[in-house]
Amino acid sequence: MNTLPVEPTHPGVPSNRLASPILPPGLTDEAIVGRWLKAKATGRGRLAATTLAQYRIEAERLFWYARQVSVPISGWTLDEFTAYIGFLQAPAPWAIRARGVRRGSPDWRPFLGPLSDRSAGQTQKIVTGLFEWLRDVGYLQLNPAVGLPTVGRREPEKQARFLSVDDCVLLRETIAARADHSQEARLRKARDLFLVDLFERTGIRTSEAVHCAMGHVRIEPVPEALRREFPGAPPFQWMLRIERGKGGKARWVPCDELALSLQAYRLAFGLPPVPAQDDTLPLLLSVRRSKWGQWKGVRSRTAVWHLMTGLCRESAAYARKRGRAADAKRLDQASTHWLRHTYAKGLAEGMKNGLDTRSALDNMGHADARTFNQYVDDEPLKRALATHLARARAAR
Repeated sequence: MNTLPVEPTHPGVPSNRLASPILPPGLTDEAIVGRWLKAKATGRGRLAATTLAQYRIEAERLFWYARQVSVPISGWTLDEFTAYIGFLQAPAPWAIRARGVRRGSPDWRPFLGPLSDRSAGQTQKIVTGLFEWLRDVGYLQLNPAVGLPTVGRREPEKQARFLSVDDCVLLRETIAARADHSQEARLRKARDLFLVDLFERTGIRTSEAVHCAMGHVRIEPVPEALRREFPGAPPFQWMLRIERGKGGKARWVPCDELALSLQAYRLAFGLPPVPAQDDTLPLLLSVRRSKWGQWKGVRSRTAVWHLMTGLCRESAAYARKRGRAADAKRLDQASTHWLRHTYAKGLAEGMKNGLDTRSALDNMGHADARTFNQYVDDEPLKRALATHLARARAAR
């Protein structure tokens, strides 16, 4: 049976809306989009809380704009969608709220100013996905956003926000130089040394780290067949299970380089050096116990970010006292994600020595090679020197 268009919700507005065969009748556009958001928050592939919050913001902006132009989104054509994307980049003065105006006030607006090309492109991607879903569930005849070029789409710039090997040595040197006259100071030193190793040597995201348990670290025996395929391979391989990666995807990350610092860290906290598979203790521990005397975890992304940026500022001060102003300036700007970039850069170097692209992407939790390409050749000065020396040799 054919699905027939419903009547336009506003007189004179052409309707793209259909009577969906799989949705209850009589729902408003807002109610339908609410179901889309609920679907995005459901199941193993659900969006992370921060990503879902951004989707809600985009829905709020979308409906606010639709009310201003008096065209419901189910009546949008290519012209309305194009106008909306243009509006994001250059909103009218009446669409911008003053800072400090709270939601619920009659003066509240969903914009503080124009969106950058990158932010407008992200909005376009999310809203295009929404219209695609509305079409797929039979609520719209066509997607009014289909086929439009993405705002500001370009190849990502080479990633310059990373810490060098020497920077990471300086981080560890700073931690090791701390006084450790108290038990809490000794625990903090062991935990922080592990923290640097964890992010530099696995490249996991902060959001992934806070959901890791000690039992997610496994020591896997390497079968004889793989040892023949990889001559010189160790008999065992340390692996870290990421249960909640980006987009809800799980993966395994090699972590042999964590073995020593993990064991030292656990011993400092009075734990056996190697975690049991059923160990539910958080991977990142607070240096203070709960009121019941149990170890508790660092469970907040913000708390981990503050820990890591605090370490970087501490190292910057340490470097400055030793006359290393350039190192200090870089460390003053660094954060947890810089160490993820450091790991990615190491993988990019590894690809020159036989590491395949798929393994590099899987280690990072990337789906698109274009995202990873930003880490390849991210040192223009190094590239310039290599070019100079190669040309000099050719001219001899």
